[in-house]
Amino acid sequence: MVNPTLTIRIASSLAALGICWFVSGVATGLYIRDVRGTFLFFFWSLPFFVVGWTLVGIPIIVMGDQILRIPKALLGVAGATVGAMVMLLPTLVLWAISLGTQHFRLDWAYLKGWPAFGAGIGAAGVILYGWLLSRAVYRKTPNLNID
Repeated sequence: MVNPTLTIRIASSLAALGICWFVSGVATGLYIRDVRGTFLFFFWSLPFFVVGWTLVGIPIIVMGDQILRIPKALLGVAGATVGAMVMLLPTLVLWAISLGTQHFRLDWAYLKGWPAFGAGIGAAGVILYGWLLSRAVYRKTPNLNID
C-alpha cells in the first residue's frame, strides 16, 4: 500500500469536512423547512466544524495510512463520540463559567437533539474521510498486472 502524502491527506480531510458541512446544512434547512435556517446553519456552524476538525481531523491526518487499517465501524463510533462532544461543548463551557449556579442535567430528550445530530455528522465525516483517502491511495498505487 502506498502511503499518501500529507497534501493528499489534508485535501481528503478538508473535502470530507466540506461535504459534511454542506450536506448537514441542507439537511437542517429541510428539517426546519426554511431556507434562512440553511444559511444560518452555514454561518453559525463554522466554529463547531473547526473544533471538530481540530479534534479529529488533525490526528487522523497525522496517522497517515494507518486509518485505512481501522474497521469502519470503529471509525464511525469514534467520529460519533467526538461529534456529540463538540455539540455538548457550549453547554459544558457555560456550566463551568456559572460556577455551580446552574445544574447540569443531560436528559435523554436533550441528547436526542443537537448532540445526536453532531454524532451523525462526526461519524459520517470520519467514514467519508477514510473512503476519500482510500480512493486517493487506490489511484496512486501502481498497477502490478503482469500479462
